[in-house]
Amino acid sequence: MVELRRKSIHYVGLTVPFLYYFVFDRPSMLAFTGAALAAFLAIDYLRLKKSIPLLNRFFDEQTHVVPVHLRATPLIRTEREIRIPAFGNIMRTEERRGLGAHTFFAAGAFLCILLYQKNIAVAAVAILVVGDSAAAIVGKAVGRHRIYRKKTLEGYAACLVASCAICLMLLPPFVSVAGALGAATTELFSRLNDNLSIPVISGAVMTAAGHLF
Repeated sequence: MVELRRKSIHYVGLTVPFLYYFVFDRPSMLAFTGAALAAFLAIDYLRLKKSIPLLNRFFDEQTHVVPVHLRATPLIRTEREIRIPAFGNIMRTEERRGLGAHTFFAAGAFLCILLYQKNIAVAAVAILVVGDSAAAIVGKAVGRHRIYRKKTLEGYAACLVASCAICLMLLPPFVSVAGALGAATTELFSRLNDNLSIPVISGAVMTAAGHLF
């Protein structure tokens, strides 16, 4: 359940490839993702180094309910509740003590847009969201054959298929297969945060494959 909640929030990241492909040009997307990265770094710094009650509520274990009193007329008052969402229960241990997944995602998206051709950057960020989610969900649900640490063959296959499907919408078949293999293999073996390693490495693989073939 926790992994499903985590990955459902992960899908918000699809706004980046969507905006880059359909709306904004490269300088605009660099400004957008760069601003997001700066904001997330600031939030992580304040979360880890300072004690700000309102900010800390977002990173607690449970959702907070704040009562709000509304005055309809001088004689009539009503009370409503505002629920402040909390993300502490879906954050991993290393994220509670260091940079969050949102920060690594923004860094990965920024580097892909900076370094790679448009369709490759769009594919690299999209397969991070879709491929990584497929690996986690399928691996948790039906994974039976472990191949590295807690990663399973079923999760690897799900990441490979989902990543290839995304890439084929944007790139030639050979480049798509290379990118999907790069993403799935990185998801399997990388010791770095996969929100950074998957898009950057798969983008580099697709760029190399595009030059070779």
